[in-house]
Amino acid sequence: MAVIPFIGFLAFTGFPMVLSLLISFHDLHSYDLSQMRFIGLDNYKNMFATPLFQTALVNTLYFCLSVPINLVSQLFLANLLTKPLNPHFAKAARLILYIPTVIGGVAISLIWNWILEANYGVINTILAALGMSKVGFTTTREWFMPSVLLIKWWSVGLNILVFQAALSNVNASLKEAARIDGARDRQVFFKVILPQIAPMLIYTCTMNIIEAFGEISTMQIISGNGLGPSNSAVTLSYMMYRMAYVNIYTEGFGLASALGWVIGIITIVFVRASTWASKKWLSADD
Repeated sequence: MAVIPFIGFLAFTGFPMVLSLLISFHDLHSYDLSQMRFIGLDNYKNMFATPLFQTALVNTLYFCLSVPINLVSQLFLANLLTKPLNPHFAKAARLILYIPTVIGGVAISLIWNWILEANYGVINTILAALGMSKVGFTTTREWFMPSVLLIKWWSVGLNILVFQAALSNVNASLKEAARIDGARDRQVFFKVILPQIAPMLIYTCTMNIIEAFGEISTMQIISGNGLGPSNSAVTLSYMMYRMAYVNIYTEGFGLASALGWVIGIITIVFVRASTWASKKWLSADD
């Protein structure tokens, strides 16, 4: 029976990865693999020379700021919900925070697009009623990415529940012993609680980084045209999609596959770096 999962891995993960790596060294502008033409590293050279690549890389790294911002706020809210609170308030807070996760990212983006719309959005309607200038949250480059980060923050429900479960399982006797020794709440959190939930924190950080590098939907929904103001909605993943399916006859699957592997390598580097930094920070606190 152990062979079946391995066969599934080869069929749905291993084979596509090998095929995409092979295609990345070829010029291919159709679904017919027999038309592949070997060009070596030209796809990688052309990709790095594309001006849009630099823009997409900056946009992706900017969007990755959502990872530390969201993790810190999620951990704070989860820690707050573990405190002695009114049980009805705690249940209501968990429900409100988790609803966006159930609704889904696309629906949340559409709702926020309605709220932030430049002319008739809820916020700009209020600003106009107060005699203030309207803000182009989704139509100006300086406001576009902060708006995206705000929208992304609302997908916090699942991580809050995960962190709350981890915090609830922290050994209470260790916290009590630290307080008896004179430790303050801040010291108890950083010296006792945080090391015990470190594995869950590192896992969540890793998954969020992977998700951030694969971001497409939120920016495409609120940008309207798929590109955003001054290409501020173009991430590396969306650039790869455009290469393969929008500009298939000018760029094609070879260039898209090369970009896919570059995205994978960058993601691995960031994941390893964040894991190393997290472990280093926790070991320094011991």
